[in-house]
Amino acid sequence: MSRLLTLTFVLAAAVVLAQGAPDVPLPAPLPGARLIDTKPIDQPLELKQATAEDEAVIAGQQYVQYTYERPNTVMPIVFVHTIRDALFIAGWKLIEVTKLEEIPFQPETVNVAAHYRENGRNVFTRYTQEPGGPYQVNVADIDAEDWATQLENDCRVRVHSLQFAHDRAELKLLESEPTLRKLAALIKQQTTTRVQVQGHVDNVGEAAAAEREALSAARAKAVAGWLTVQGGVPASKVTAAGLGRSRPIADNDSDLGRALNRRIEVARQDCAR
Repeated sequence: MSRLLTLTFVLAAAVVLAQGAPDVPLPAPLPGARLIDTKPIDQPLELKQATAEDEAVIAGQQYVQYTYERPNTVMPIVFVHTIRDALFIAGWKLIEVTKLEEIPFQPETVNVAAHYRENGRNVFTRYTQEPGGPYQVNVADIDAEDWATQLENDCRVRVHSLQFAHDRAELKLLESEPTLRKLAALIKQQTTTRVQVQGHVDNVGEAAAAEREALSAARAKAVAGWLTVQGGVPASKVTAAGLGRSRPIADNDSDLGRALNRRIEVARQDCAR
């Protein structure tokens, strides 16, 4: 039954929710579901919580959240199985999926998160079903973000959709390359402006402060290196610096807060705001 529901879900995927992204095959609502709310969320989209082996995955500067009243007959295990298969068949790369064997008989919140990077696109989504409540489709379209205006008006751009190996400076290129390409295009279109790639990290305690500062510098250099070698950005236009934990933008007491602080920013060198 769940396989039939999956096929129906994919075949019905003519309606795309990501505004301004008609070429992204985001599956249509579950059969019998009803859209009850649409709202923008002014913060990055959390796609995967941190574990002992991996850092949390977040993306975008903001996202759109679509809330659906769902059919009561869709159990959590069917929801996860259906959404997971529909996204995979449509060309999305899965990031995080609640494991089917870990879903108890009693209802719980379940998630499916994925990344679409086909046809030059860079879009993230997370589906969430709450116990006894609605389900939500969250969409972060990185391509729709106006980084040029941000760099002009704010002197900097926060880039949350780059991924690194856990506590290392190694970029996960498969996941990060669409964002790196957008970043390279942004810098190359600045005819005279020089920029600094700035690495930031979270706060994990005094004992590791020096190591965290070194990590922030190494990650900034890794991004700057990709931009100049693979991205075609003139080396004269890019420098790199590690700012450690000196400029947090969120509370370090939660996984999401630490993920927000552990970021790359690109700052113009002719202004400071």
